[in-house]
Amino acid sequence: MKKQSSVIIGFLLVLIIVVFAVLNNRNVPVNFGIASFSAPLILVIIGSAIIGALIVFVTASTTLWQQKKQIKQLKQELSDYQENLDKKIAEAKEEQQRTFRNERAELEAAYQAELQATKKQLQQAQSSTSDTQKISAKQSYNYFD
Repeated sequence: MKKQSSVIIGFLLVLIIVVFAVLNNRNVPVNFGIASFSAPLILVIIGSAIIGALIVFVTASTTLWQQKKQIKQLKQELSDYQENLDKKIAEAKEEQQRTFRNERAELEAAYQAELQATKKQLQQAQSSTSDTQKISAKQSYNYFD
């Protein structure tokens, strides 16, 4: 819609210039400072309009070219930042996994140590119970003698 309206406005401006040029068809002197000549006003108006359009086109093209260059640079920076962010995320993830594995290994080692200590206590308890049973058994023999 925006392009259609700009085309319509451009067409209307060209139409106004053409009508204005046709209404003014007398010969006029044109002075460039160095040289001067006489030309029909219609050619001077149309020539001036074309030169003005070329100036606008060159100016707009230069601005557009600079904007495209800046967009390309910003896209490159964005991709660099995204790549850097991905690397940082991967490093942080790896560090977190390493920390998790270390904590898990420490917990497993503590669990194994606790398990060994419990087994020793159980063995000591069983050996003391068997000693107590042996002593009880020996004492019971003493009672029957």
